[in-house]
Amino acid sequence: MKKKHWASGGQIKEQKPKKPKAEKAYKNYVSIRRSESRTDRLMESLDVPLTPEQSSRIIELADYGWLRSDIAKEVGVPKTRVNHELIVKRRGGGAA
Repeated sequence: MKKKHWASGGQIKEQKPKKPKAEKAYKNYVSIRRSESRTDRLMESLDVPLTPEQSSRIIELADYGWLRSDIAKEVGVPKTRVNHELIVKRRGGGAA
């Protein structure tokens, strides 16, 4: 069995206080969000109707089993718009 050999203590270095990075980032995020007092452009874009060709193409591709992200690339509209269009057309309701 080996005996433990301890070195002399020496000086204890002063540690810097840790900065809470997550809290700082969150405060920065909140201040940015509060400064934005404009309406959401995405929600406004959902009120603008798509052309009948785009709408029918979205429904056709969804019936074939395409992924919604692939439908969005094919038609050239955002994926959120594809989701909105499928919900409106399938449920027969107005804005979601």
